[in-house]
Formats: sequence, structure tokens, C-alpha cells
Amino acid sequence: PWPYTIFQRGFDLVLGEQPSDKIFRFTYTLGEGMWLPLSKSFVIPPAELAINPSAKCKTDMTVMEDAVEVREELMTSSSFDSLEVLLDSFGPVRDCSRDNGGCSKNFRCISDRKLDSTGCVVCGTPGDPPVSFVNGGCEQLCLQQMVPLPEEPLLYNILMFCGCIEDYKLGTDGRSCQLISESCPEAGDCGEPRELPMNQTLFGEVFYGYNNHSKEVAAGQVLKGTFRQNNFARGLEQQLPDGLVVATVPLENQCQEELSDPTPDPEFLTGMVNFSEVSGYPLLQHWKVQSVMYHVRLNQLTISQSFSNALHSLDGATSRGDFVALLDQFGNHYIQEAVYGFEESCSIWYPNRQVQRQLWLEYEDISKGNSPSDESEERERDPKVLTFPEYIASLSESGTKRMAAGVRMECQSRGRCPSSCPLCHVASGPDMPAEPILLEVTKAAPIYELVTNNQTQRLLQEATMSSLWCSGSGDVIEDWCRCDSSAFGADGLPTCAPLPHPIPCPPNMLTGWEPSSTLVVLEWGHSEPPIGVQIVDYLLRQEKVTDRMDHSKVETETVLSFVDDIISGAKSPCAMPAQVPDRLSSTISLIVRCLEPDTTYMFTLWGVDNTGRRSRSSDVTVKTPCPVVDDVKAQEIADKIYNLFNGYTSGKEQQTAYNTLLDLGSPSLHRVLYHYNQHYESFGEFTWRCEDELGPR
Repeated sequence: PWPYTIFQRGFDLVLGEQPSDKIFRFTYTLGEGMWLPLSKSFVIPPAELAINPSAKCKTDMTVMEDAVEVREELMTSSSFDSLEVLLDSFGPVRDCSRDNGGCSKNFRCISDRKLDSTGCVVCGTPGDPPVSFVNGGCEQLCLQQMVPLPEEPLLYNILMFCGCIEDYKLGTDGRSCQLISESCPEAGDCGEPRELPMNQTLFGEVFYGYNNHSKEVAAGQVLKGTFRQNNFARGLEQQLPDGLVVATVPLENQCQEELSDPTPDPEFLTGMVNFSEVSGYPLLQHWKVQSVMYHVRLNQLTISQSFSNALHSLDGATSRGDFVALLDQFGNHYIQEAVYGFEESCSIWYPNRQVQRQLWLEYEDISKGNSPSDESEERERDPKVLTFPEYIASLSESGTKRMAAGVRMECQSRGRCPSSCPLCHVASGPDMPAEPILLEVTKAAPIYELVTNNQTQRLLQEATMSSLWCSGSGDVIEDWCRCDSSAFGADGLPTCAPLPHPIPCPPNMLTGWEPSSTLVVLEWGHSEPPIGVQIVDYLLRQEKVTDRMDHSKVETETVLSFVDDIISGAKSPCAMPAQVPDRLSSTISLIVRCLEPDTTYMFTLWGVDNTGRRSRSSDVTVKTPCPVVDDVKAQEIADKIYNLFNGYTSGKEQQTAYNTLLDLGSPSLHRVLYHYNQHYESFGEFTWRCEDELGPR
């Protein structure tokens, strides 16, 4: 207690402050103590600290109490004959007469003050005798495990059970521990010791395998978790597995916000979302707040019983397929370091860039402390913690139609938002698990490094390479795959190393090309694995679809080679690369021109390797918009046609009118008709005058 804790911490001579972490550990023994009169508390000084009990000094008032004045008291010494007498002098540790003394469920309130006791005791049941609550009645270890409720997976109970240290196993009574070398008691069922499942333990994912390609935690537990030591971390009540080192991230560095640049809505790649020649593509923007709370590292590596049994079943005669099956269950890597915390993300859709820009400028204006517009209701919220999703939500809730028309937002969260993070948008309800969730595996090592048998380690390493690059059906030879005899297609080409599938993605808005009624910009993700496949070309097929809902109805079709036709420009005046793909680039960008307005097109891309194999096709369907009509020009043409038709119309004037109207598209011609009839219909309706002056054709 105060005032001795200040001697346990370091001191910053520059800032004149003390960090919160302790660098010294004190020990306390029975003997003389001191009574602090103002706070009415008795303290025992640590054995390492020399104190003159007759010295006058300020009491603990400024630390422990809110008093108006500072009093000086003589700290007189007292002594107690035993630890029990000393503890009893403080009174009960908790008031257990109501609300279970403030203890959580699955904990029992004990009012008697005991050394190192908070008054909330785990393990045991209310019917057990009091002695059962000393270490929960367990002979060695009292453990806990979170078990989700079957009907409500987001809710959980805390299952308390006893455990034993290494070389011991749990007895038949579920509390006592017995040496494994000892014989079982008569009529007893000793069986195999139970291995603790770590999937319900805090930070338990680090004990499981990991697939470094899919970035997913495997189903099989690779490492063994034990609870032999009192391993705790600051801010966490749960006991941590042995060897698990947890570093808490400072609060000021925990909460980080990210907002992506607006990109075209990927739905336009399916042809189900149109874009306008005036306003461009519908846009999508992503917002994320992430609170990295803990850095976790596992220093103690002991393979689990299940992984050990799987390894012992393998030998030099085991097929590669059995090794690959083991990798499917336990992953190809084990986790060394990871970060845990909370994450929330929102996706915001806009009808066009103008709406997005208007909303963003309004939000920036409010964030700078200026008064919001009349249409925004976000006046009571502190501008410093007003997030962009909160502002968008406020527009929808307040019924602001003009600014939020066509704008929608979807949000989701993982874990419970910490109280120290003011940027959370989705309210974390009580059903959300309070434990931090795995955000990212920051360091992993190949799983074969855990194997001690040299032959098994070599075979497992070869199976890992085969699984990663050759689909488990071939061997890696330098930078290519030698496929098994069973891994060849009907065309005689190898299939064990499939070509990567081009991934369609929204075009980069910074290419300098804006879409129009006759031009679109297309992009695909381009990747070439370092082993197994060498992509030498891409094939692009362009189809004009007559039925937007039925893409099988094709009117025209063109197939172009990226190398022979598009890059060289020999056969593709209407298709040109916006970016030439190479080993350093990650995308294939194409500019396709010469398209017809208000028409649906389907573009299909294949990758081709040096053997002539094609990858799976990647389809993009785009509907071009109607062309923009220059209404001022339409008015001028209407006036021109009236002047040509007014009075006697010569053959030259008739030819001029004919050529002028024939050069117009349908949308422009419609606007000319509108303006002509608005101003000159009294001299004859537009269609009738054209037939009269120029003939029915």
C-alpha cells in the first residue's frame, strides 16, 4: 500500500514522472506496523524498506482521501502477535449479504479476510464445506474454461475444474492428483490424463496451427497448454497459460482509424449497377477502426498430444497424401506472435462522386469545429470524436433526404469495443464477448520445425511445399512442379499447379480515364506465384449481349491476345493497355473504346502459361450509359432548323437540315424535337414539318 509503492517503480529524470510498471518486488513479514490515523488504516512496511516510525511526515491523505486540509500526524507503531490477528483488524473483506458481494457468477463470496484473497472464490459448489474453497478444493491447480451456451453462442458460462502439474494425473474424484508412475487405487479408473483444450482459453489461438496462405487458424491444436505457474498480465483477470507473454499496448496507441479512398462499386462488374456519363460510377468507401490492445508471444513450445500422435503414425513409408492430410488438419505453420484487440468496419455506398464529395466536405467542416448545416443534427456530439460513419448515420436518422439520397451504410464489429476507444460506431452490447479477438498473426514458423525426427521432418517439409505450390499432387523442383502421373488432364497437360484466377476489381480512379457511353476502364488482379506457374499471356474476349439478364444471348464476339494484339496495337484499335503487366505490377488495366451507348458488354479474361494452359475465366459485365446530351446545343439546332424551314426552303437549305439532323443521336434528336415544339409548334409540329420539307425518309 501507499506510501511504499513509489519505491517499487522507476523514475524519469527528464519528465519528472513515474511509470506505472514496477521494477522491484517487496516482501512482507510479521512484525511492527504503522497506523495511519487519517485514513484509519494499518500498514506493514516491506522488509527491504527502512522507516523511522517516530518521524513526522504528511499522512496518506492526498493519495487516499479527498480532504480540504493537510494534517500532520505522528505515525505510531503497533505490533500484532499473528497474521490472523492482523487480518482480523481490517474487518471483513466483502459484504456478502447482498448481490453476492459484487462477485461475478461462478464465484462465491467469502467475507473472512485471508491472505491474497479478494473475497471472490472460484471452483467448488455452494454445498461444499468451507475447506473446499481453499484453491477450490483442488489438490494442485484450479482452472477455468469458457463454454458457450448451446442456445446462445455469444453467451458463455465459466466451467471450473481441477488440474494437475506435469507427471501427475487427475484422480477419480476430480480433485486429487496422482503420480503417473503410481499404481491406480483399487477399483479406480485412472485412464489417460486429459489434455486441456485451448480453444476456449484467452489467447488460445496461438496454440493452434496456422495456414499462412489462407491466413486462417487451423482446427488442430499443435502446442500444449499448461497452467502450472501463476502467469498473469496487467489488466487481465484470467490466468494465462505457461510461457505466454502478453504486452499491453498503451491506451494512447490502441485506437486507430482508417478511411479508404472511394472506389467504383464492384457491383458494376456484374452489370447490375449502371454508371452515368455525367456523374461517373457509383462509389464504395470503407471505414475501419482497430484497437490493438495486446501483443502476444509464446515462449514455451511443447507439442500437443494430438499432434504428437499424428506424427508418430507417420514414417518413411507413409505416402505424401497422409502428410498433406496432417497439414490440412494442423496447418502448415505454428503461431509465434500475434496481436489481439477489437475491430469495427463500415461500408458506405454513394450514388456518385458528387454526393460523396459533398458529404465529406460537410463532415470536415464539422470536425474543424464549425457549425454544421441546417440539415445535420450532429450538434451535440464532440467534433473531436465524431466519426464519419456516425455523421452518415445522423443524416439518415434525421431524415436529411437531399444529402443522403441514395447513400447506404452497413457496419459490423468483432469483439467488444474498449471503453478507452471513442471512435467505435456500433454499440457493443452485453452479449458481445469481452475477451479481445485475434486480429493478426504477426509471426509464424513452419510446422515441420517442431519435428525432431530428421526423416519425418524432411518428408513433412516436402509435403508442405507440395501442398502450397503443387496442390499436394507433385514435387517442387527448383521453381516448377513435377506433377504426379495422376495429375494430368485429358489434353495431356499437367494440372497439379493451377494457374491463378484473375480477380476483377474496380478500376483505379487515378488512371486519368473517365468512363463514357463509348469507353470503359477495366482492371483485374494480376499475380504470378514464384513456384509452379509462369504466365506468358492473357486472352480477352469481348461480347455484345442482347439480353442483359441472359448473357448467353450474344450478338458479336471478339477474342484478343494481350501480347500479340493489345500491347502491339496491331489488331486492337479499340483496346489499349492502361498499364502493361509485369512481375512488379499487381493489376492488368485495360481501356476499351468504340462501344455503343446503352448496351451491355461482357468481358472474359484468361491467363495462359508457357504450356498453353488457361486459367479459370474471369467475367466482367458492364452496361454502358446513354450519352450525355448538350441541351444548349439542342436548343441551337432547333432554332437553326426553324430558320431553314421558315418561308421558302431551297434545295440547299433542305440538304443542310437533312445533314444536321442525320448526325444527331436519338437522345439529342429527342431534345431538338422538344425545344422546337416548345417554341415553334404554332408553325407546325416538328415531325410533320420534317416530313413535309424533307420527305418521309
